[in-house]
Amino acid sequence: MPQPDNKLRIPETLRNVKSIIGIFSAKGGVGKSAISLQLALALKDKGLKIGLVDADIYGPSQPVMLNSSPGELKLTKNEIIEPLTKEGIKFISMGLISGEKMPVIWRGPMVSGAVMQLLSQTEWGELDYLIVDTPPGTGDVQLTLLQRIPLTSAVVVTTPQKVSVSDCKKGIEMINKLDVPISGLIENMSWFQPDSMEKKYYLFGKDGGKELAKEYSLELLAQLPLVELDEDSDLQNHELLKKEFDKISTKLMDSVKNLKDKRSGGIPQINITK
Repeated sequence: MPQPDNKLRIPETLRNVKSIIGIFSAKGGVGKSAISLQLALALKDKGLKIGLVDADIYGPSQPVMLNSSPGELKLTKNEIIEPLTKEGIKFISMGLISGEKMPVIWRGPMVSGAVMQLLSQTEWGELDYLIVDTPPGTGDVQLTLLQRIPLTSAVVVTTPQKVSVSDCKKGIEMINKLDVPISGLIENMSWFQPDSMEKKYYLFGKDGGKELAKEYSLELLAQLPLVELDEDSDLQNHELLKKEFDKISTKLMDSVKNLKDKRSGGIPQINITK
């Protein structure tokens, strides 16, 4: 009698994606979406094929940062979504489906189902990395996504603030319990330093993320400052941040390579225990 197959089945649209990276934060408002975009662009600048999923259904902000609208979406003959191409990366967002002014009032299972549908019914083609900007929190939605998305690894984002660090610990514990590797931690909004001054202002405390990474033996990928922006400039093209994300993307690539050296290549087949 054949044994039942309890492994997570990879959707056909994801089978040519080499690595899926989940960007997680148990606390909202820490800059996770901006970091997801900047990381995707930094990887693209290294000549890699990159996709970005804005799965933060409660506050999808990627369409604004990438100047995109629902009217740009197209479907294939098989009712599969064709991702938009923005700044050289393939891109899809819940915000392109739910609408800019439409509040999303869904329960956990509906959110998880919608995100999985977004991932599995988008024609990604061949990608080196698919970056998933996940919803903040540590509830049923995040748990389900961690179990059902075939992640290669996760990146955790926090600010130095005590409340953020406290929530982030819960997120790390959840990820660890599901045996998803963590490639590292990014401390965002570490300080503010005006362009005209050398003094740093620690608005949200100092080194909270650095100490958290040390506590959990995670690599501290970066401590990112708050930066000044002109009216005509945007965050992803800020020179200081571009240099930082070039370093972060290199560290992520090294982490993924090391993980794949320890196991078979490609997207992992995750066992789901009943």
